[in-house]
Amino acid sequence: MKMQLYKLNQLLLDMHSGGTPDTSKPEYWNGNFKWLSSGETRQRFIENTESQITQLGIEKSSTKLAKKNDVVMACAGQGKTRGQVSFLLDDMYINQSVIAMTTDEKILHPLYLFYNLSGRYNELRGSSDASSTRGSITTKSLKKLAMLIPNIESQKNITDILIAYDNLIENNNKRIKLLEQMAENLYKEWFLRFRFPGFENVEFVGSSLGKLPSTFDIVKIGTVIEYYIGGGWGEEELSELFPEEAYVVRGTDFPNVKHGILDSCPLRYHKSSNYNQRAFKVNDIAFEVSGGTQKQPVGRSILITERQLDRFNNRLICASFCKLIRCNIKKVSPRYFYHWLQYLYETRIIEQYQSQSTGIINFKFEYFLRKCNLMIPPKDIMDKFTESVKPIYDEIDNLAEQNSKLIAQRDMLLPRLMSGKLEV
Repeated sequence: MKMQLYKLNQLLLDMHSGGTPDTSKPEYWNGNFKWLSSGETRQRFIENTESQITQLGIEKSSTKLAKKNDVVMACAGQGKTRGQVSFLLDDMYINQSVIAMTTDEKILHPLYLFYNLSGRYNELRGSSDASSTRGSITTKSLKKLAMLIPNIESQKNITDILIAYDNLIENNNKRIKLLEQMAENLYKEWFLRFRFPGFENVEFVGSSLGKLPSTFDIVKIGTVIEYYIGGGWGEEELSELFPEEAYVVRGTDFPNVKHGILDSCPLRYHKSSNYNQRAFKVNDIAFEVSGGTQKQPVGRSILITERQLDRFNNRLICASFCKLIRCNIKKVSPRYFYHWLQYLYETRIIEQYQSQSTGIINFKFEYFLRKCNLMIPPKDIMDKFTESVKPIYDEIDNLAEQNSKLIAQRDMLLPRLMSGKLEV
């Protein structure tokens, strides 16, 4: 396959970064215009954003519009953010840590640019400006980036192969969401509408949570937790002081982990004492205690399954802004407890236990343990619920494993297709 060498700027109609409206001005936010931050480039294909801005916010800031089919790159950001590449499925405004690129589609297919850059993550990070404290990828360096590309027809053939993998992954993600909704609906049927097995024979009595079955109890959340501890971050390099290898999961990674997308969780090295105290076991819960946005409260959680741990070689801890929670299984089913946490989050009851300073939302975890109520059904009812949703979560794990394999196959093909070694 014949390839031709270009500089990236020869293949683009436009390249620009954006800006952020003043966060202290509420009139600039919660409008009708999507606004993308660099952290959201963890999604490969982006249709919606976590934040929206107003027309006034656009006019009073340096934010700029990126259009549908543009390729965007995080040019700065913490952790693995810098160098992440996404493809836009809709128009949206961008912040100063995002670079948007519009291709000249007569010579460069936008999806080809997306796949080409996504396969050059380490190279892009290596081109960062060393004079910046966080490091940054500049438009100046990007414009000079060498691009070896085939003709437009071959580009289309290559992207058709790669997008087929991403479409299969997305279909699996949609199925996972439907299955999660099924489990959530069963939880609501049993424990919000109280139509659990045998409910017809149960008397209802008043309580601080409203009318409940007389066989249910109300306790404080802290009374059912056997063990909890904050997470860690470790170091990038193996050393005598940091000998324990383990992946680190953050709140932003929770959706990916559920879907079998593992590459956002960095592999780092930890002190033995820190790792031994923080290593996840099956049925532990990772709980987010810092971060969040106005649209997305802090307090997301994920229940760690055996097969999830297997995908991380049984070496997983949570990050510093999370807590490991281990339930006392004599008092509460971990699966039931996880759904209770989901209920608190989705109803935004969880917001009662968060505080905000300097733009960061923090969770008052100890206060939450002492003050937040937990409804406890009889053990046999919790066990029946866990057994009823087990096939659902088994299928979620099956789909997540399929995703992991599809990602591996796609990423193996990508460099061969981009180099021309694999004919199409």
